[in-house]
Amino acid sequence: MVSLIATIDAAAEAQKQRNAADPAAASSSISATGSALAKASPGSGSNLTASGKPKEKRRNNEKRKEKSRDAARCRRSKETEIFMELSQVLPLKNDDVNQLDKASVMRITIAFLKIREMLQFVPSLRDCKETPSGIKQDIDEPEVKPKLELSSEEWLDGTAEASHLLKETMDGFLLVLSHEGDITYVSENVVEHLGITKIDTLGQPIWEYSHQCDHAEIKEALSLKRHGTAVKDEQQLESGLSTHHRDLFVRLKCTLTSRGRSINIKSATYKVIHITGHLVVNGKGERVLIAIGRPIPHPSNIEIPLGTSTFLTKHSLDMRFTYVDDKMLGLLGYAPNDLLDTSLFVCQHGADSERLMATFKSVLSKGQGETCRYRFLGKCGGYCWIVSQATIVYDKQKPQSVVCVNYVIR
Repeated sequence: MVSLIATIDAAAEAQKQRNAADPAAASSSISATGSALAKASPGSGSNLTASGKPKEKRRNNEKRKEKSRDAARCRRSKETEIFMELSQVLPLKNDDVNQLDKASVMRITIAFLKIREMLQFVPSLRDCKETPSGIKQDIDEPEVKPKLELSSEEWLDGTAEASHLLKETMDGFLLVLSHEGDITYVSENVVEHLGITKIDTLGQPIWEYSHQCDHAEIKEALSLKRHGTAVKDEQQLESGLSTHHRDLFVRLKCTLTSRGRSINIKSATYKVIHITGHLVVNGKGERVLIAIGRPIPHPSNIEIPLGTSTFLTKHSLDMRFTYVDDKMLGLLGYAPNDLLDTSLFVCQHGADSERLMATFKSVLSKGQGETCRYRFLGKCGGYCWIVSQATIVYDKQKPQSVVCVNYVIR
C-alpha cells in the first residue's frame, strides 16, 4: 500500500516538471490572476498616494496638523495678551515697558513681588506712635507726620518726590539683595554711578555684575554666620526683626568711561562701590540686605580747593609718605618734611592698626577703599579722628603709588 507521503511527493514532482516545461503559461496564469483581482476591485488604485498610503488617512493627518497650528496660534495670542496686560500694570515708564521682552517682564514682575515681601521687613511709619523720647502722644494731639509719608504702592510707583528725596539724602544708590544674592530693588540713580539701568538689573543675580573675587565677601555679608561664628544681633525690634550691620567694598561693572560716555556691558570695567547697610532678619529666619552703595571718588575728579579740614597725602605702595599737604601743619602740627619717607602706620593709634592694615590690604587688591574712623597722632600729643579714601594710581597698568584724601571728622 502506497503511503500518503509518497503520494504527495509524487504530485509535487509532477508539478515541478510541468512548470519547467511551460514557464510562459505560468507567467500568463499569474498575470491573469492579477488582472482578475484588479477587475474585482475597480477604482481601488485611485485611493492610494504615491507612497502607497490611503488618501483619506492623509487628509485626516492634515486636518489634525491644521488644528494644532490653530491651537498654537491661539495660545500664543493669549500669551501675548497676558504679557501685555502684565507689563501695563508694572510701575514702569511707558518707554521702558515698550522695550521689554517676555522674559524681562517675568523677571521684573518677580522682582516687584519680592519688593512687596521686602517691605514687610521695614516698620511702617504709620505704626510708629511714640515720640523719640519714648512717650506716647495724646489722642487729642494732632499727629505730626513727615513731609513724605508714602504707602508701599506709592513707593513702588516711583514718584518724583520720592526719587528727588533719595537723591538728596544719599550720595549713592539704594540696593536691596535677597538672601540668594538677587537684586530685589535698586534705585533709578544707579545709572548715574554705574551706567547700568534699573530695568536691566532688577531680578538679576548680583554675581553677574560683581567681580568674581568679591563673591565670597558678598556671600559672607548675606549670611548670618561670619568666620564660623554667629553674629550678635545689633538691634531687636518689637516686630521680631533683628538687624546686622554690614560694611564691604565690592567691584561692580561700570559702563561709564572717564569722559562720561556709555559703552557696551561686555566691555565694562569694574568700579569699587562701598556698600553699607543692614542684614534684616525676621522671626522665620528670612533675611534681606538693605544697603546704600557709594562710589569712591577718584582724586582726579575731586574739586579743588578742598575744605579746611581735608588734606591730601601720597604714599608708596608700602604706605610711606611721599607727599604731604601743607594743611597738616595747622591740623596736626606736622610740616611736610616731618613725615616724608615715614610709614603711615607709625602715625596712627595702635588700637586701630588691625582694621587699618586690613583696609589698605583691600585697597592694594581692589584699587580703591575707604578706612573706618582711626586716630592720627598729633606731633605735639593727642590725636584727631580721620577717615581716608585711598586710590591706587597706575602707570601703564602697573600700580605706582597710593593717593589718600583725608577728612578730619573730630
